[in-house]
Amino acid sequence: MSNSLSSVNRASMWKTLAQSVQGTAHRQSGQACQDSCAARQIALENETVLVLVCSDGADSAALSQIGSRLACETIVDVVALELRSTRKLPVILLDRVMNWLRQVHKVLETEAEWRSVDAQQLACTLLIAVVGQSGAAFGQVGEGAIVVWQDGQYRNVFWPPSDQPIATHQLVTDPEFESFLAFTWRETSVDEVALLTGGLHALGVDFRDQQAGEPFFGPLFQSLRKQAQPEALLGALCELLESPAVVERTDKDKTAILATRAAV
Repeated sequence: MSNSLSSVNRASMWKTLAQSVQGTAHRQSGQACQDSCAARQIALENETVLVLVCSDGADSAALSQIGSRLACETIVDVVALELRSTRKLPVILLDRVMNWLRQVHKVLETEAEWRSVDAQQLACTLLIAVVGQSGAAFGQVGEGAIVVWQDGQYRNVFWPPSDQPIATHQLVTDPEFESFLAFTWRETSVDEVALLTGGLHALGVDFRDQQAGEPFFGPLFQSLRKQAQPEALLGALCELLESPAVVERTDKDKTAILATRAAV
């Protein structure tokens, strides 16, 4: 079972590819894929802004696949509404992204109330990238990786402190969710970006040595750059995520989102 997205926008020349696949543990237990992802290109007056988001539902939460889907849908809708009202990409500060996060938290609480369950039954992580022509905002709550091409190599945007473990239990449904947000705004052009959920990030990112793997990302982006129709790559990406080499290292659900600016 998988969820996938692909698109190419001729005005912005962004190509995107996104895939969520069910892990072997969930397949064997009969559980649904708890990962979700979304990608949207928002046309403004002088640029097209790319919004990417993915979410990993908590294994212990009975409705986390609903939580992750709602979290992704809420972010892209909120960001699209704000950008269309301003008609340009502003400098995005922490308070703005925190407000997006609060809206996600509220949506999940409201859904839980409607279903008469505790909000923790919709628990999930959240990774966000909002990329314009000359600036980009990145936000992350919980496990996963956001990787960009920078200075001739792939680099993870957020590294955990060397003396602390990776944040495996930070979720947007938690009461202290605001303290979990890692955020940065970069006034630079970002030409390639990838988002990975917790089931996949260990394959593409070495957190101990703080390196993002060229062998993992290089071939993926090379294929996306060359392919005029990104949807033609969905099958190959799904096969990679479900390949023995990947499954042997993780039995979790897995999501990968890739985006590249095509050459003009």
